[in-house]
Amino acid sequence: MGQRSFQDMLEEQKKGMPPVVEGDLTGKIVMITGANSGIGFEAAKHFAMMNPARLIVVCRTVEKAQDSIKKIEAETGYKNAQPMALELSSFHSISEFVTQAHKTLDRLDILVENAAISTAYEYIVTEDGWESELQVNSLGPALHALLLLPIISKTATQYSVVPRIVVVSSETIFFPNTEIGPDAIAATNTLETLSSKDYCTPEVMRIRYVQSKILNIMLVHKLAALLPKSIVPVSLNPGFCLSGLRRKHDGEEAERFKKMEDEFAYTSEEGSRQIIYAAIGGKDEELRGAFTSYSRVLEVSDWMLSEEGKRAEDKTWTEMLDIFSKVDERMPQIITEYLKA
Repeated sequence: MGQRSFQDMLEEQKKGMPPVVEGDLTGKIVMITGANSGIGFEAAKHFAMMNPARLIVVCRTVEKAQDSIKKIEAETGYKNAQPMALELSSFHSISEFVTQAHKTLDRLDILVENAAISTAYEYIVTEDGWESELQVNSLGPALHALLLLPIISKTATQYSVVPRIVVVSSETIFFPNTEIGPDAIAATNTLETLSSKDYCTPEVMRIRYVQSKILNIMLVHKLAALLPKSIVPVSLNPGFCLSGLRRKHDGEEAERFKKMEDEFAYTSEEGSRQIIYAAIGGKDEELRGAFTSYSRVLEVSDWMLSEEGKRAEDKTWTEMLDIFSKVDERMPQIITEYLKA
């Protein structure tokens, strides 16, 4: 695919978003994070219209999830949504969430890792000591998905279905000079370097969101390489949409985003269609490990396909597994039992 410029993105935006894929989710369980606003909320509504046995609406607080469910019920008539709270900036919260999920879920057919933040280029550290966009957008969703693998794997074998793990990424991964720097890749620990205050200069923080979305795609690549073919991991580009993601920006940057939104942004509903496509559209074998955009598979950037990109993918994966094994005692067994294809 090569690199794509802002102009390339703009031209594709103006072509229009394909219609939403429709399906029947009777008997199935769907879980979506970041479901209280934007494309996550709109995707939850689309899922509700397909009548899943249960729709797990995941937000930072139970109250936010309950508010979303009230709106979903009012707009769709769907009555089987369940609220769950998850704070991706806390590894403890993720572990507790999964402990609860293991008690209440007997299957999980579709997992959508949608929740993300933008700090408007500000360096903020989580309670776990990580730069917040790196943890909330990349490390947190990865730990969440990996800890849920026993339920997802059981779903595939017990019910003879093909579950999907859907990770929301971004087309900004194609923009030039946004990749993970060679200095970070060469460092003893790449993720710790990326997270450190010394490394996170204003220039780095301007591309941190994009880097977090690159890591999302790398996660999907690794899951596809190591999980059995009965599970389909897929990442996606929802397009440039109206979203609360940019709400922390102010001044000239806020004005620039407002102009872009007014001129060519999709609605949150239009962007959510790409979550639905990745969750139920296409063919399993074609979407497995793929990056989708505008309801089709798109090759990732030249850098991600390069030797340096692959080295970054391998190194950050190994580091993530080491981090996760230290924060949750279930991880070593999950690595041994499920990540071995």
